[in-house]
Parts: sequence; structure tokens; C-alpha cells
Amino acid sequence: MKAVIKLHLKENIKKNSFIIFAVLGSIVTLVVLSQMQFTVNGVQATSDYAIYGIQWRILSLMASLAGVALSMNVISNHKEGSKRELLKLHGLPVYKQYLSLISGNLIVTSIMALILCTGLFIQILIKGGNMTVSGILAGVFFYLLTITCATLFVSLFTLIFPPVVDALLEILAIALGSLRGTLQLIVGNMGGLFGTVTSFFLKLIPPLDAFGQLTRDFFMDSFSDYRTLFSCLFYLWALTGISYFLTRVVTRNED
Repeated sequence: MKAVIKLHLKENIKKNSFIIFAVLGSIVTLVVLSQMQFTVNGVQATSDYAIYGIQWRILSLMASLAGVALSMNVISNHKEGSKRELLKLHGLPVYKQYLSLISGNLIVTSIMALILCTGLFIQILIKGGNMTVSGILAGVFFYLLTITCATLFVSLFTLIFPPVVDALLEILAIALGSLRGTLQLIVGNMGGLFGTVTSFFLKLIPPLDAFGQLTRDFFMDSFSDYRTLFSCLFYLWALTGISYFLTRVVTRNED
């Protein structure tokens, strides 16, 4: 599996899309976000928490969308190519091949996410703010967990759906995940059968907004919501288990 992961990284890190997203994200963060005036409910946001929090939210969304672009065709191309059967003949089961590709996707998108933060890191060095080294490291850690959750979730679609349908569903999942808490509040107040069913399906969407809140809180050393922390970690743990189980089921049916 290590050899497959290394090969996957070597092939994908050299892709033009990787470079384009990295450069674009760095330029946008450095040039635009550092000089943009933010408003929250009509009031100008001047606190470090508000300004950096909005930037983390934008970076998470950009990195998640970049993850879709980088990973949506990986497994489908592997199915169509000759590597699949060749690796199988050399004793590597198909499900381990897919798990290796998913692991490679997680590493690639994590590297991408860190590169997207280049502009933010430069801004911190220049402007500073009310944060500590431990807070910055914790914020980056949960930022990477956000991207991991999004990439792992969308990787599940690549096992089931064709690339075109897969891409649409992935983008929709990321959009809904970024607004998950707000949508749950709106739908929950509606009541009735529609509200109940919709609330259930929203719970299946990755809680990207909650992960983003944890990123901002840890980054600014203001964390206090343990309920959100444990629910996000449990979701990620459950998603990892489902990914492994679904990979075994899909490859068993393909064989």
C-alpha cells in the first residue's frame, strides 16, 4: 500500500491543477483578504476573531473545493487503467488499492490546504494578532481535520457514482456542510414530516461549519464548546469506519 500511496502522491503533486489552486489561494489570501473590510450584521468586523475567522472559513471552503477537483477522477481512472489488475496480480487486493488512493487523496489535499494558508501565515507575521503559537498550531490541526472530513466524505462518492454525478454531489455536499448548522436550525423549526426527514439527511452531511468553528476557537485560544468537539470527532471516526466498510463492499461486488 505504501508504494501505491507514494506513486499517487508523485503523480498528483505534479499536476497543474495542484499548482494553480496553490498559487491562486495564496494570492487571494495575501492580497485580497488582508485588505478587505468585513461586516457582520451590518457592523464592521475589527476584532482578530472576526477577521481571522472569516479567512479560515474561506480557506476551508477553497481547500474543500480543491480537494474535489484533485480527487474526483482518481478512483474512476484507476478502474479503467491497467494498474488495477497488475497490482492485483502482485498480491494487492482491490480494496487495499482503493484505500491507498483515498489515503493519497487525503495527503494531497492536506498539502494543498497548507499551501493555501501561505498568505494567512504571512499576514500573521506582518500584522500579528491576539493569538499564541499553540493556538495557531491547534487551529491549523483542526483546519486540516476539516479538509480530511470533506475529502473522506467526497471520496465515498467516487466509489459509487460516475465522475460527472460524483462532482455535482461533492460540491453540493461541501456547500451544505458549510451551512449545516444554519440549515438544521431552519429545517428543525419547520416541523412536520419534511422537517424530520430533511433534518435526518442533514445529519449525514459533514459538519464543516462546526469544524470551522473549532478552528477559529482554537486559533484564538477561546475554545469552550466540548460538545461540538466530541460530535465532530465522533463524526470523523464514524466516517472513517464507513469508508473502510464501503470500500470492502464495493470491491467485493466488482470482483
